[in-house]
Amino acid sequence: MDFDLLLAGFLKTLRERHASAATVRAYNSDLTAFGGYLKERGTGVESVDRGVLRGYLAKLRSTDLKNASLIRKGASLRTFFKHLIVTEKLKDNPAIHLATPRREFKIPNFLSEKEIADIIVAICLVPSPLAGARNRAWIELVYSSGLRVAETEGLNVEDIDFWNGTVRVVGKGNKERIVPVGNAALKAIKDYLKARGESIASPASHARPLFTNLKLKTRLTSRAMHMIILDAARKAGVTRRVSPHVVRHTFATHLLNAGCDLRSVQEMLGHKNLATTQIYAHVTTERLRKVYEKAHPRA
Repeated sequence: MDFDLLLAGFLKTLRERHASAATVRAYNSDLTAFGGYLKERGTGVESVDRGVLRGYLAKLRSTDLKNASLIRKGASLRTFFKHLIVTEKLKDNPAIHLATPRREFKIPNFLSEKEIADIIVAICLVPSPLAGARNRAWIELVYSSGLRVAETEGLNVEDIDFWNGTVRVVGKGNKERIVPVGNAALKAIKDYLKARGESIASPASHARPLFTNLKLKTRLTSRAMHMIILDAARKAGVTRRVSPHVVRHTFATHLLNAGCDLRSVQEMLGHKNLATTQIYAHVTTERLRKVYEKAHPRA
């Protein structure tokens, strides 16, 4: 069996199931590398057994890959071979009991209330007033609603419900959710639309991208969003690592610190499993521990 044809069929299935472009790229990268390993060995897919897969993962470990990368590559192999079984390309699944390293527990990086406030001020400090208004609207919305960068990139003006204070988000797996939007973000978005000569009720015959590249008039890309917030963090004097995803972490952490329940945060973040959201609970537990040790006479 031709590995490249099998891979092409697998990627086509992912797209048909509305997997994100980033997910398809990750599977393509992981499995193309595995295909190269098989060609070096002169091994066909039909001859792959658990020993071949273990040998491949051992080779990856020798390159000092992080555990997270090894886990992802192992998951790519399991999903790929499961697809080959379902599509009846193979009879036996060599990856069904494939062992990969345990996921490392890592506290998410987040900003303090002062840091995010300083970045919001600094993000407007650009030569173009329109760019400043766009940047302010963008960060206010991400901090207000905890959106992923890809979700933000795909937003249209019509996804914002100014009357009910919500945003319609299409997340991973093409799943839709409705998330609250704070008054500060709603005002910033209105100011931005006004600056670009539109209103919230402007008639349109087609969808209007919410955040755009001002020169190209195309959607603001994820890469551009990263560059915008890096520049703002530098101007604000924030020395820690900052990204759009850190703002998402900050949204979740600040909600939990203020007493919001974990299930509500899970729903707003669009997490499939509560376990994914529970990592933020460890952040608030650490904060409570510090408060306890400082306040309790017998701590």
